[in-house]
Amino acid sequence: MSSVRIHRPKYALAGMLRKPGGLTVVDAVERAEANLDGLQAEAWPQLDEGLAQVEAIYRRYGEAFDDVLLAEHYEAAVRLIGLPSLCGLDALENAAHSLCDLLDRLRTTGKLDREGVGVHIQALRLLRNLPADSGEVTEPVLDGLRRVRERHAILSTD
Repeated sequence: MSSVRIHRPKYALAGMLRKPGGLTVVDAVERAEANLDGLQAEAWPQLDEGLAQVEAIYRRYGEAFDDVLLAEHYEAAVRLIGLPSLCGLDALENAAHSLCDLLDRLRTTGKLDREGVGVHIQALRLLRNLPADSGEVTEPVLDGLRRVRERHAILSTD
């Protein structure tokens, strides 16, 4: 019978992490925050441009389901993801995710909900213009968006 040998390689990173010196966690976090502050100035114009694009696409909606237009709208909405959080607008980030989820559900089911998408567009604009610490206002807005999405829940066939 043969014996089994287990070989555990030594990783350089593990050794480096055990060595004293280097940055403290506090210093690393401060540096990361400073880097994000620099990116934040660039993110605001991109965020506003993205919101304008999402609104412009919505204005092109007709009365019938249009998969090509919904796909274009989804692509524009996806480009918003990450920018609001970078700007300290977490509620707006959640609303952007919600819009993407709604558009994905509409495309999957082949339905159009102009009003539901319109509510999301209005919420995006509202949340963009609110201060970051407006939790008492943002929570009901996000809850309303969740209810709109739930109207288009995709049920599992399992």
